[in-house]
Amino acid sequence: MDIVDNLDEKIKKEPLLLQDILKEVGIAAQESDKIRSEKILKHTILIPQYEKEENRKLIVYVAKIGNQKSAINPDDIAPIGSMLANCGCVDNLDLMIHSPGGSGVTAEKIVEMCRSYTKKEFRVIVPNMAKSAATIISLGADKIVMGYCSELGPIDAQKFINIGGMIQQLSAQSFISARDNLIKELNKAKSEGKEYIGYLQQLSSSTVEPAFIEECKRELNFAIALVKKWLPQYMLKLKNPELTTEQLEQKAVIIAENLSSADVRFAHGRMIGPKECEENLGLNILTLQKEDPSWNLLWEIYLRAEIFLMINSNPQQQAAKVFFDNQNFLMAF
Repeated sequence: MDIVDNLDEKIKKEPLLLQDILKEVGIAAQESDKIRSEKILKHTILIPQYEKEENRKLIVYVAKIGNQKSAINPDDIAPIGSMLANCGCVDNLDLMIHSPGGSGVTAEKIVEMCRSYTKKEFRVIVPNMAKSAATIISLGADKIVMGYCSELGPIDAQKFINIGGMIQQLSAQSFISARDNLIKELNKAKSEGKEYIGYLQQLSSSTVEPAFIEECKRELNFAIALVKKWLPQYMLKLKNPELTTEQLEQKAVIIAENLSSADVRFAHGRMIGPKECEENLGLNILTLQKEDPSWNLLWEIYLRAEIFLMINSNPQQQAAKVFFDNQNFLMAF
């Protein structure tokens, strides 16, 4: 496998660091599995360095974008819980996450777990992308740490359906809008005395039947409810101490509706960068510049995790995720 060809474009733009790590990979290939892994991740060196410099505990969750098993799911709870138990209750906790998203229910649990181990400030670090449910996790923090290439994404619920033998991912809002438009056209045809049987036939489709539409609405409302619950209590309150509880709640509603609207964001994978997060949405963002030593250290931790996932993959078994802290690591396949 050509590791370089399989890296995402953001990673390839760091040639010197990438070359250094690849040289270490070549040397480590001759060692035992455990020693090889530790030499590639360097988590027992880099994370203690970060924790000492920042006076914070760090746990890391990196998923391989594009892998079918990379989604956030209930299986993530055990490794995250183990890392938190290893940290113990701390004043300041950082969770680094790179993920395409997944289960909103699991996202809620991850936030609550992290907060139960945090006495003062809980931050989420996004080295590359935290999409969908990973964005929801980020919004449950007191602050989001981002760099020049970091991005969040929309939180509109997605449904998977079979179209012509192909599984397609579509926004739940699209099904709701489709049904609303069909009902509108049906009523219009009736009022104008036109043929309307075709609209009734379309409304009998499984993707616009009432039960399916109600489920779509629930999933959309669930994501909005999480954001409305956390933002006024944590992030917005810290960023806007002068605002009343009512004002914070109103601000949270605006943010939640913006991020969950397919009509505003258009594409579920659309990039929402640090500037938009801070200036347009009003989130509590710490943007680290490319030259910042803290950013460079965080980027190296993330980059090593990406390469680690690649060298531990083969055509029969693709590594989907890696979880690690300052002592241990665990891969998920």
